[in-house]
Amino acid sequence: MIGAAVEIRPLPGQAFSPALPVQCSRRLRDTSLYPLGSKFLLSAKLTDRMQGPPFLYAYHGDADVVLTPAQAKAFLAEFKRGRI
Repeated sequence: MIGAAVEIRPLPGQAFSPALPVQCSRRLRDTSLYPLGSKFLLSAKLTDRMQGPPFLYAYHGDADVVLTPAQAKAFLAEFKRGRI
């Protein structure tokens, strides 16, 4: 079942605010496939379609890459080391 209230958001500690909405495949919000709190690695682009509010867009045809909590923590640590 796809829950309309399930939202995908950036993790805190990345370049984008956790308040920024993410537009991606609906299957990532499907709680029968992925429990609430699942973390995904997405290739996303910042956009503001037709000068509306900004959001991140991830192509719906990309493969689903689920991160474990340890992988997400390692990813964020690597991101922080790579900042200028």
